[in-house]
Amino acid sequence: MISIQKGEDLLSISLGTILNYRKDEPEFQKLVIDWNKKILIDIEDFYPLEIIFHHNEIKFKVSDIDKKVDLKVKMNIYTLLDLAYGRISPVKAVFQRKIRIKGLLKFRILLKFMNIFLKSMQMVASDPNNNYYELNKETR
Repeated sequence: MISIQKGEDLLSISLGTILNYRKDEPEFQKLVIDWNKKILIDIEDFYPLEIIFHHNEIKFKVSDIDKKVDLKVKMNIYTLLDLAYGRISPVKAVFQRKIRIKGLLKFRILLKFMNIFLKSMQMVASDPNNNYYELNKETR
């Protein structure tokens, strides 16, 4: 069983909701359990968020972010939504410099992160009315 920390800020609540969507899937559990990596997502005009995968837990940090993370991903909110809705591929976004990745040569970490994060985002965005990932919608 995977434990996902309840978020206390906008980004961690959003990412927690996205990751919770798949937490009971065996494929997702296989990707996450014992991965033990730290990923920094920096959404421009917001703030950086550290996602910590440790044993069977996923935690979020917005302050005292570790200087040594395994992967740093920086993008704006529009690119994040374009990726979620399949309007742009991750490769095209990187080539167009809409996503900047430090640790790009760590292919295994990058691919695993994409399988965890991007796939989850796309699944939630595919049916936003049921999955609570909506644009321009008042808070429920």
